[in-house]
Amino acid sequence: MHDPMGLPHTPQEHDRVEHYLILTGKAMAVSGGVLFVALILMSLVSIVGRKLGFGSVNGDIELMQAGTAVAATAFLPYCTLLGEHIKVDFFTENMRASLKRPIDGVSELLLAAVAATLAWRTVLAAIAARESEEVTTLVSLPVWIPTALLVPGLVLMGICALYRAYASFLSSRTLPGAR
Repeated sequence: MHDPMGLPHTPQEHDRVEHYLILTGKAMAVSGGVLFVALILMSLVSIVGRKLGFGSVNGDIELMQAGTAVAATAFLPYCTLLGEHIKVDFFTENMRASLKRPIDGVSELLLAAVAATLAWRTVLAAIAARESEEVTTLVSLPVWIPTALLVPGLVLMGICALYRAYASFLSSRTLPGAR
C-alpha cells in the first residue's frame, strides 16, 4: 500500500525455484501480451473491413472471447508471484511483519486452493467439451482447445501462490517480488 501505483516491480531472485518461476511467469505473461496484440489487430482488421465494405473477420467475436480468456489467464502466475493481485489489506497494513506474514501465508494457501480447484474443474470442462465435440458457431473452433489452454496458467498460479505461502511462513525468507 506504500508503493506508488503503476510502478512495476523488478523481481529479485532469491533461489533457483524462484528463478524458474519468474522465467516461466514472464514467458507466460509475454505470450498473453502477444495474444492480446494479435486479438487487437484482428479486431481492427474486422472493424476497418466492415467500414470499408470488405466485410469483417468471420467469427471475430468468438475468437475474441476465447483468446481473451486464454491471454488473461497467462498473466495470473506472474501477478501472483509478485503479490500484485488486488487485496484488501486495510486491517493488516500497519501490523508488524511477524503478525502480517502468517496472515499473508494463509491467504496465499487459500489462493493456491482456489487455483487448484479452478484448474481441476477446467480440465474436466475441457474433457467434457472434447467428448461432446462442441464447437463454436461460426468458425467451428473446438471449444475444448481454448478451455484446455486455460489450465497451464491456473496451475502455475497455484504453484506461485504455494511458493509465496512457503516464503511467508519462513520469517528469514524474503517474499518473491519484494524489493
